[in-house]
Amino acid sequence: MKIAFRHVPFTPAQRAELDEMARAGGYETLWYADGATPQAKELKDCEVLMGYFPPALLPELPALKWLQTPAAGVDKLCGNIFARDDAVLTNCSGAFGVAIAEYMVTGILMLMRLMPEYASNQQHHVWKCMGSCRSIYGSTITVVGMGDIGSRFAHVAKAMGATVRGVRRTLGKKPADFDAVYTSDQLAEAVRDVDVVVMCLPGTAATRGMLSRECIAQMDPQTIVVNCGRGFTVDEEALIDALREKRIAGAVLDVTAVEPLSPDSPLWDMEHVILTPHISGHDDDPVNYQFIFRIFRENLTRYLAGQPLEHQVDRTRGY
Repeated sequence: MKIAFRHVPFTPAQRAELDEMARAGGYETLWYADGATPQAKELKDCEVLMGYFPPALLPELPALKWLQTPAAGVDKLCGNIFARDDAVLTNCSGAFGVAIAEYMVTGILMLMRLMPEYASNQQHHVWKCMGSCRSIYGSTITVVGMGDIGSRFAHVAKAMGATVRGVRRTLGKKPADFDAVYTSDQLAEAVRDVDVVVMCLPGTAATRGMLSRECIAQMDPQTIVVNCGRGFTVDEEALIDALREKRIAGAVLDVTAVEPLSPDSPLWDMEHVILTPHISGHDDDPVNYQFIFRIFRENLTRYLAGQPLEHQVDRTRGY
């Protein structure tokens, strides 16, 4: 039997360690080169897949028992694509919180400290004060989605002196880094009178359009919207309208409703908007791939020992 790897950001030493673990467990390893497209006949003896494989292949692999994705988001693998009761799907939730929290703090501070304006002045050789700045210290931030990424960000924001509100499906016990917790149906209240709204939601049917036009209407002119979860969790048309009419202060968007973002989207040319192409939690960032490797190595150890795997995805929920 075999274990196949594709589009994984491991170092040669890490690959060698996994090869040795597989051999000790009686498995061969198959590593796909970058750009190589796997075929079903090549994978017919694979019990384990690690990496990004064409979803359409998955139903054609009779030996498959476990699919590990390097990503945290698995919405493209849920539903009918991977509707197999005989195979486990695991993700790398927990690998990206550090990097994405740093990204979100960077974007917020860029807008609060007027960095885009000063970058423009530098390009035009203009030496000019652009006015007073804002600070994370003393601000109020609402974090929508209190999983690993939202919790990591909340920890950083709290350490920087912010008051942090959290939003999740159910109330439960309030974590230490949150000053208040709201349920999803209280989102409009949770985003009222805040400086920043941070979206850290997975992509599911329940989260689609969660930051609605009605919720955006509750925000104040000083509010900055940050989205590093899934683009379709925000009503993008309503967000554009609010930015255009200056009913909110700005946006930091690593994800959009449709990716790549259309060249004619108004977001490209809007003031106080920072756009990046879904890179806040890139797999091959050094911090991230170390976490990804640790998660997979631990799960492979468990798999070879016949133990339950960690990071199992509930495919009915989508995370």
